[in-house]
This record gives sequence, structure tokens and C-alpha cells, in this order.
Amino acid sequence: MIEETKFIISGRFERPNGWVMRDELAYISATKQQAIDTCQRLHPDFHIHTVRVDDTMPEVVRPQRLI
Repeated sequence: MIEETKFIISGRFERPNGWVMRDELAYISATKQQAIDTCQRLHPDFHIHTVRVDDTMPEVVRPQRLI
């Protein structure tokens, strides 16, 4: 069984026109390096500063009646 981990990658987008925005992107992968590789492939303008593991429990959404 493959165990996957949720990684939070913090950094900033730096566009050629000078636009800069800080952001955090989340990736689920088997290793930290796979998460970084995926981020760099999908977002070449994103400059990574830190990578951390998100070990928080997911929120369970329960259906609710509207009336």
C-alpha cells in the first residue's frame, strides 16, 4: 500500500511583468521531492521558500437538512 502525505509549499509567484504574489500550494504525494517536482512542473513562475507536512485531520462534512 502506498502511503501519501499532504505537503504545503510556501513561496511566491514572480511573473515576467513584475507581478509578485505570495501563496501556499498543497500537494498530496508519496515524497517531499515528488511534491516539489509537481509544483515546479505545474507552476514554473512559483519560487519555493519552504515545504512542510500538513498533518491536520481533514474536516468531515455532514449533510444537514435545510428545513
